[in-house]
Amino acid sequence: MSPQHDGDSPPLPRPRSNTNSFANFAWRRKPEPATPTASVSNVHASDAKSVDELLVSLTPPAVPSLSMARQLVQALTSSPSLPKTGSILIVLPSLCSKDVPALRAVGFEALAAYLGNPSTPPLTDHDRYLFFSLFPPTAQTWTFDVWESAQRALEKLTRNGEEIVGIERPLLQLLTAWIDGSFAGLLSRDNIATNDRTERERSVVTQCAFLTRALSQLKTLARLGEEDVAGVLGFLGGLVERSLLLPSDAFGSSSPGTEPQTPQTPTRITHRRHHSSASVTLVSSHSSPLSNIRRPVDVAISVYLEHLSQQMRFLSPSHLRIILPTLFRALACYASLLPRLSLTENGEFGASHVLEGRIVGTLELLLNGAYASTCYVILKRHMLPLTDVDFRIALETSAGACRALRIYWRRALCARLARMVISKSPHPDAYAPSGAPGVDLDTSLLERAWAKDEVTRGDLSRVGRLFRHTAEAWVGLTPDAFPGSDITDREEVLSEIAGAIRDLFQEYDLRGDLADIDDEESSVTGGVLSALTAYIDPMKNDDCSPYIVPLSHYADAPTLFLRILASLLGRDQLTTPINPPLTAILLRISEHLSDADTSKTVNAMFDRGDLSPLSMEWIDNWVTLCSKPELTSVARPATRAAVLEALQNSFAFVRDVPVHRHPFVDVILQSCQSHDPEKGSRDGYEVVWHVLADELVLRMTEAHEHAEAAQRPVSDAHAFVDSVLDLLNRTAAEDVDADPEPLSPVPQPVQTPILSPTFSRNQSELVVAPKEKEPGIISLLSSFASGSRTQSQQAPRADDSSSVSVPLALPETTIMSAGVGAVVALIHIFSQLAFTPYALSGDSRFVAVRIFGILIDLLTTTKSARVRLAILQFFFRLRVDRDHRLYSMYKRYDRLGLIATLAGIIGRTGPPGSATDHSAVTEDEAAPVISPSRARAFQRDGRRASRGRDVRPDRSASSRSRSRVAPRIISPTELTPSFERPRKPLWHVPELLPFDIPESDTPSDGLMSYDPEGPGNRMVLPTSRLLRAFTEILHSERDWEILSYVLCHLPTFLANKHLFCGPNSRAAIAQLLDTLSADITSGELGKHIETWPTGLRARDAHGLAFHTLSVLISYRACFDAQRRHILVEVLMSGLGGGHATVKACIQALSIAAFELPSSVRRFLPDILIKLSQIMTNVSIATSIIDFLAIVGSQPTLYANFIERDFKMVFGVALQYLRLHNRPDSSESTSVLSQHVRLMSYYILYVWFLAVKQSDRSKHVKYITRQLLLANEGREDIDELTEVAFDWLARYTYGSADPRPASSMLSEIIMSPSGSTQPPDTVMEKSWLVGNALITIRSLMKRGWVEVNARRPSGLTRFLARVENLPMVGPGEVDPDTVSIPAVLAMDHEIGTADDALYQAVMQTISPVPDEPAADEEPPPRPNPITGYVWQRSAPSQRRKDVVVDPSFFALQLSTYPQPRQNTKIDDASSLPTFIRTFDRMPVIDTLKVGVLYVAPGQTDEREILGNLHGSPAYTRFLEGLGRLINLRGQVDVYAGGLDPDEDGEYAYAWWDDIGQILYHTATLMPNHGHDPHYNLKKRHIGNDFVRIVWNDSGAPYRFDTLSTEFQFCNIIIEAHSLGAIAAFSNSQHENEYFRVMIQRAPGMSDFAPVGDFKLISAENLPLLVRQLSLLADWYSSIHRHAVHCPGQEMETNWRARLRALKRFAAQQLAKKSVEPASVPGDGILAQESSRDFTGMF
Repeated sequence: MSPQHDGDSPPLPRPRSNTNSFANFAWRRKPEPATPTASVSNVHASDAKSVDELLVSLTPPAVPSLSMARQLVQALTSSPSLPKTGSILIVLPSLCSKDVPALRAVGFEALAAYLGNPSTPPLTDHDRYLFFSLFPPTAQTWTFDVWESAQRALEKLTRNGEEIVGIERPLLQLLTAWIDGSFAGLLSRDNIATNDRTERERSVVTQCAFLTRALSQLKTLARLGEEDVAGVLGFLGGLVERSLLLPSDAFGSSSPGTEPQTPQTPTRITHRRHHSSASVTLVSSHSSPLSNIRRPVDVAISVYLEHLSQQMRFLSPSHLRIILPTLFRALACYASLLPRLSLTENGEFGASHVLEGRIVGTLELLLNGAYASTCYVILKRHMLPLTDVDFRIALETSAGACRALRIYWRRALCARLARMVISKSPHPDAYAPSGAPGVDLDTSLLERAWAKDEVTRGDLSRVGRLFRHTAEAWVGLTPDAFPGSDITDREEVLSEIAGAIRDLFQEYDLRGDLADIDDEESSVTGGVLSALTAYIDPMKNDDCSPYIVPLSHYADAPTLFLRILASLLGRDQLTTPINPPLTAILLRISEHLSDADTSKTVNAMFDRGDLSPLSMEWIDNWVTLCSKPELTSVARPATRAAVLEALQNSFAFVRDVPVHRHPFVDVILQSCQSHDPEKGSRDGYEVVWHVLADELVLRMTEAHEHAEAAQRPVSDAHAFVDSVLDLLNRTAAEDVDADPEPLSPVPQPVQTPILSPTFSRNQSELVVAPKEKEPGIISLLSSFASGSRTQSQQAPRADDSSSVSVPLALPETTIMSAGVGAVVALIHIFSQLAFTPYALSGDSRFVAVRIFGILIDLLTTTKSARVRLAILQFFFRLRVDRDHRLYSMYKRYDRLGLIATLAGIIGRTGPPGSATDHSAVTEDEAAPVISPSRARAFQRDGRRASRGRDVRPDRSASSRSRSRVAPRIISPTELTPSFERPRKPLWHVPELLPFDIPESDTPSDGLMSYDPEGPGNRMVLPTSRLLRAFTEILHSERDWEILSYVLCHLPTFLANKHLFCGPNSRAAIAQLLDTLSADITSGELGKHIETWPTGLRARDAHGLAFHTLSVLISYRACFDAQRRHILVEVLMSGLGGGHATVKACIQALSIAAFELPSSVRRFLPDILIKLSQIMTNVSIATSIIDFLAIVGSQPTLYANFIERDFKMVFGVALQYLRLHNRPDSSESTSVLSQHVRLMSYYILYVWFLAVKQSDRSKHVKYITRQLLLANEGREDIDELTEVAFDWLARYTYGSADPRPASSMLSEIIMSPSGSTQPPDTVMEKSWLVGNALITIRSLMKRGWVEVNARRPSGLTRFLARVENLPMVGPGEVDPDTVSIPAVLAMDHEIGTADDALYQAVMQTISPVPDEPAADEEPPPRPNPITGYVWQRSAPSQRRKDVVVDPSFFALQLSTYPQPRQNTKIDDASSLPTFIRTFDRMPVIDTLKVGVLYVAPGQTDEREILGNLHGSPAYTRFLEGLGRLINLRGQVDVYAGGLDPDEDGEYAYAWWDDIGQILYHTATLMPNHGHDPHYNLKKRHIGNDFVRIVWNDSGAPYRFDTLSTEFQFCNIIIEAHSLGAIAAFSNSQHENEYFRVMIQRAPGMSDFAPVGDFKLISAENLPLLVRQLSLLADWYSSIHRHAVHCPGQEMETNWRARLRALKRFAAQQLAKKSVEPASVPGDGILAQESSRDFTGMF
């Protein structure tokens, strides 16, 4: 027998560990009635008592015993006879009222046993009331062990609720109190035992079921009032509401129990937060520790629904106001994922929880029942915010109401789908053979198609309007409506409304053909979506930035509503049938969309025709777009591009329709004027600026046309012009360098949006990706008819909720700043008005000049370096022709290469291979280059082909108009690099310009830089203002980018001298010189620069400025004498700078030696001092030597030199000899090194000849020592030095020519009979004396002696008569009839048959028969073009005074430089051969240079070689280049291989004591009919290493124009300004200056003093070109020799003669076995005394 508990102590709690192992808690149920019987068997029979005995023992005042009470229960159950009611009533109160739960439970068990015993007498109403009074009236009386006994007793008492007459209301109160007490325990979050919670739940369910049964009796309801029934409904509803207030995670997830349910789709995420937050109970598949226990809300809603199911037939309309709100809240609690709309079994509604289905079923009975209208009214009211209740209640009620309405909304959509399927079923009129309809339709489909629907009644527009009102109410809700509440949870309501719209769109997708959608439905749908979208407006992220809706990847949205809304807004904007269109809705929330989404919106608007006249609201749409500056901000590059593209294409669409174009452009202009732009907000606006620019030009054109037709005043056009120019000017002036960063594809992180103050957690819902939509026939036909891309069928969307957001891959680019864009627009306007037929209009020219002035002003007013740089890029590409007409250069603006050279000095050249090699002009550069057509910003005639009436703007329309300049529209992918300090360079060569200007050889028809006819006649550009602006930049610029750009481009710009011809320009040029000179001298140039790039300083700016000074030399007419002196002095100061600076200054001084001789003469000694101090590399050495060679060729420059000055020149040349004559140097055989050595000797020779004859010996000692020092380290002096000593010995004491001329004296003396003298009559002997071969011939009888001294430097011949012989006069034997006539004719050249004097002398000596003489003709007059012609010989005596010092004779016959070497040649057999060979070696250097004339338009070799004459300027140039010689009978002058019979009788040549140049002039060579390819000319000119090209073609001369293997060097001469008449004009003004350039073969270094180009006057042009041809031929020869014979030095003529003499001497000494003279052993300097011949002679 189990132990019994004492009545004073409660029973021990049951074990809790196994509570979950028994299904349905069956172990807690009370035993069957047989159980007490079984237990009685365990009691001893002796202990059994009767009922009466037990009643007596339990009757007060006896203390009740638990065991006795249990025996009483057993007895009352089994006893056949029971006492009366009064006996029981005496005992039971004491038991039922005890505080001991066990006694109370036994007391109620006793009551149940008594009432349940069949022997119990019938109860009266009084008895029933007395027994009813035993039950506790309050909720606190619920006890774990008591409630079931009490409930069973109550059921026995009321016969399961049927017998409650008189106690109806008390019974309701009792039951509600019991239910409330038990349910209160369920709501408790205390850690109570699981069995206790289970018992409470069972208690609630049992008692509620009893309550429902009691109220289900009609007789009971008849006795109760309506308020009683409503009270019960309110009480049960209160249980639901109390449970709904619990947090969703208080008791884990709900347990669906064992009832069947619809399979659950993916789980909804449960957001957990503090219990004080408003929340809705959510469904989760995740288990919890209490997962097998139903939540309080499950219990409450279950019993509530059960009660309603029983009371449904008894409900009145008044009860609906109580029931429906509760059901709405319950439905919101269990709202689960709705499947995609379809006609499947669960296509309308699929419940994830049993209770959800039961709630929906209950609502179905109400909303679709007898009181449907009332329910709909209640539904409408509760969908709106109820401000008279708690916010959470209002929210849940509205969410449930919206869900309920949405279910019927879906049902109506499915019905519509079903009807569509039925209507589209095949062959609806066909019948089967049996007569039955041929269509076999599913019955359920028919039922769904016409299902009962009292809610929507098929009117979706009515329901949609309700959704819209609800959305507007909840979106517009303010915190003031619910003080102290967080209203952010309103998304629960909005998500249901958004879901309804999504259901509608899903139905659209299934239908395919949307043609039958009426306008009302579209308007309602658009209204709902617009109302929902308004919710996004105030949403901010944590950083207060606008929340971005992820349209493309809506699964990334943080809340359910935002995911649904994003999926709706992300639909195809062209095919979604709503009004307002989806594009307008998205445009309203543009700041909450990503760049990619807003760009798609703009593109969709354009494709729909909303941005063109195809739409009536197109101007309004543009106003909307323009009112949102964020759409075109830098942060939205794709949208900006889309808007700008739409703007461009729309403008192109209306370009030819002023009635549409004017308001459209006015909107753009007003938008730009009305919005105060933030920093960088208008960067990338170049399309806008070009629209305004094009419109300005168009309106001016239209105004001009209207004015001519007297149709309209032009004031409107002028106002527009003023507005646009003012806007562009202001934009450019106010721009600052913001340096936008490159637009890199940065993935957008998932942002957590907030709606101030916080963004709440909300329920999740699975967003199902829509299936691919099949295109309908109507949509396909519409797409074909529209002519646009097919968009009527929606493309498959990647709407998988698990998708990962992929950022839009935008190209990395930079954006053009607003200021630069405005400048580009101004340039575009200027180009249109200046370089097109518009320039013929006076208004156009006026505006162009005005823009020119605006751009000049912007150079000094704007703070943006990029803006100023764009202006400078435009200005520096302007040129004028020889008529001062303006034109522009684009690709060829740096054809001369100087800009690239200067940019390279400061590191502004591009990557290798990007810069143009300017040493040789390529074929692409040779022909006139016209810029290829680029995509215009806007096209006049561009239209797409019309398809019906739906004509849309074409994005790719191109213009066929030739009357306008094709402006270049820069896409956002082209722009300026960003930088930080130290910033990256803003420019480099080659440049990428932000604009495109026309490049053509056709100049402007209306704009000029100077009017030769006088001021006021034509429109003249203020170029003097431009020069002053440049001057100001040079003087005070703070930005190195700007200063460096001006310094690099200004020299080339100034080289177009016709730009600056007016008096104002001349004054500006003088001011420019003054500023540069002062700033360079004082060091102010570049002093104001704020930040210097790494490695650069102010001296680098000075170095660039010297190139500008070099060009300013050509403006010498603008300067007085003082300024010229200053210019040379400043150039001289640059000789102390860096490498590039020194080279530039030396080259400039070389030109100044021709152009500014008086100034150079003044500072020449100081210049030489600075040059003597420079010890640098080879390239500068060549420049210095070139300068000395040029100065040496101008006697006026050194006319005032003294000994010290000459010694300084010698020191420079000899110093370079020492540097480049080292035997151990690996560079001694390099081209430049050889060139420097040869040129150093040349300088020595030239300047030694420049010294007066009497002073030359004073310099020999110094030169001798320096020459020996140059050979220090060698065993003996080298051959070039040996030649130099020999040359000095020749010219120190005489100025005789290096080769004797054949005279009449020698002809008569040595050949008196005119025939060859027999050998026996002449005595001849030879001696090797030092480095000379002395040959003496004598006549035996007459005493005449001929002495020939053959040396490396020349041949000296003496004729002498021995006076010791007797005089034999006429009449004596063998008289001397030769000496006297010969002496008389000694100064005459060798006579010919036509020479009268020669014939007379010869007639005297050898008489011949007389013959009749022909009449003599007077000597020919000089040719007016070619001048005097030099025939036969060209002795130097004719141009100089010959002085011979006695030492000259002695020195020529001496053994110098070997004092003791004197060898007589005994064996003379080899002497005649050697003499003949040796005499053929030139005694000076002979050069040949080709001369070509290129006529206008000529580019071909044949055309050029075929020219027989040139321009007058070319002819004058030839006159100064050399002397015209007659090739026939020419003896002394080098003929260069010309044959007078084939190559013409005349040629130009130049010579001096050192060398001779023969010019192969193509225009002097005749053309032969048998030589159509001019090979006879080409065989000479083509083989010349150097060619002088006079280029009048107007195009660059190609380096390879003449096809030949000898392509080394071209000296190009061309006009500094283009002009077709330049070649034929004889105006001195037009030929005042020419541009000289040198083209070099690849691998040849810069060796000439012209750099990239130099400007030289016409009078000095021949002198410069002659020197250049001399230098070029020497250098080319050395270069060719180095290529073919690497490691060997080139052999000069003098060196070859020296080597020949040494070889012959060695042979003669070998025959005599004589040892050659030994070299002193004390080194090279030991020879100084022997080498210095001035001490001995």
